[in-house]
Amino acid sequence: MRLTHITVWGLGPHAIKNILPALASIDELTLYGVCSRNKDTVVHATEQWNCKAWTNPDEMLADQKVDVVYLATPIGLHAVQGMQVLNAEKHLWCEKPLTCDIADTRQLVHLSEEKKLTLTEGFMYLYHPQFTYLQQCITEQHLGAVKSVTCRFGLPFLDNPGFRYSRSLGGGALFDVGSYTISMLLALFPDQSPVVCYADIYGNDAYEIDLEGSAKLCFSGGIAAYLEWGIGRGYRNEIDIWCEKGSLFTDRIFSKPSDYVPEFRIKNLNGVESVEQGVPANHFIYMFKHFSKIIVSDTLVRNERQRILQLACYLEEIRHAAQNI
Repeated sequence: MRLTHITVWGLGPHAIKNILPALASIDELTLYGVCSRNKDTVVHATEQWNCKAWTNPDEMLADQKVDVVYLATPIGLHAVQGMQVLNAEKHLWCEKPLTCDIADTRQLVHLSEEKKLTLTEGFMYLYHPQFTYLQQCITEQHLGAVKSVTCRFGLPFLDNPGFRYSRSLGGGALFDVGSYTISMLLALFPDQSPVVCYADIYGNDAYEIDLEGSAKLCFSGGIAAYLEWGIGRGYRNEIDIWCEKGSLFTDRIFSKPSDYVPEFRIKNLNGVESVEQGVPANHFIYMFKHFSKIIVSDTLVRNERQRILQLACYLEEIRHAAQNI
């Protein structure tokens, strides 16, 4: 049986720097092709990776050897393009978040169920050993019960933002960086359903998008989660977990180069700090290895669909709860 053939639709800087090299380096998948409107980018990619190339998505979707399409286009295009992929009987793997509208997300989830195709959302950090360590600390209560979680993700204004500053293409701080903080919280506490107690989302007249936001989510067991995100501020990418017997802080939890060595700053009951080091890893490679397993596991397929729907629901709740959107 041949390896699963995957094609990347969308060749922005992120796909070229992170997605294509990761796919080309693993044995579980075959990088079969690339698709983009930019002819020069397509030519360069196909020469570098020795794969097929299309500038017409319809031709790419008509190729019977394409098993999976990884959608790396702007968020605002995911809904329409995702429907095209699933209707062409291809598995849909997609950049985060899946869509910027909960109705569109539900439609894609329903169609993937109907056609018995996999649907995934590319939050790569979930597959890094750094995140696995956090999960173990919470599950095994290394520092006792969790009392609060503070999570931040923000970045300066970019010189070449691409779609990120376009409302029609799904830009904005909530979808671009805020979605990470919410997905983190839901992944760390998968069996709980927190309530959105407070949310704010702000923009300014110079931009058509939201630029910053914050939210407080409360759990029935007493855990409080404080989330903050933004564009146009100093770079932060971190999580701080405060427990009954100490606390745990780690930096670069969401985005990091493959040679980055995570550090976990742990304070005991009396505030004395120690530092533990994690292991470097390419979280895109780990992610695609996991996605390749989903194709042959009904349980993993269901879990991924549920995770996607849960995140979409909380993104919608936070938008509705915000007073300044």
